[in-house]
Amino acid sequence: MRKAIIFVCGLLLLLFGAGGLFLPIFGYFWARDWASFVFTFGFPFFPVFYLPFAGWLLVTGVGLLACRSWAWYSVQAFWVFLLCVGLLALVSFNLLSPVLQSVVDVGVRLRMVINAVLGLLLVLLPVGGLVFFGHVRPLFTAAVEEPPWARWSAATEERWTE
Repeated sequence: MRKAIIFVCGLLLLLFGAGGLFLPIFGYFWARDWASFVFTFGFPFFPVFYLPFAGWLLVTGVGLLACRSWAWYSVQAFWVFLLCVGLLALVSFNLLSPVLQSVVDVGVRLRMVINAVLGLLLVLLPVGGLVFFGHVRPLFTAAVEEPPWARWSAATEERWTE
């Protein structure tokens, strides 16, 4: 079951990373005016943050599918990053919602729903990911190869005794 969850997580990260890299290309071909506006409006964000993050997801997904030891560290860093973003989103939403009440009328019920969704997706999911990948750490340890001279063979011993 654990390997299946790792496989699904790797596949999701691979799909999100590939989709994140191909989304701007497809957006440019099908909605050129909108895509060019977004790319020029978000110039520093797009090449500096978005593309490296999508590439990171793609590489981490491939590493998880191959059960590489470096992928464990990468996915742990991803969960910590997601947890920090979630905590910042929750705190900023709750601090700014009374300030922006005149601009956007957010009712109490909608505010509770937004808090629940942010807390579930960006706080509980990363904490669960950190705990799960902490338990499956032995699956990602690289097999240590022993040096060839450490292997004992009766054939080599017989050859030298002759």
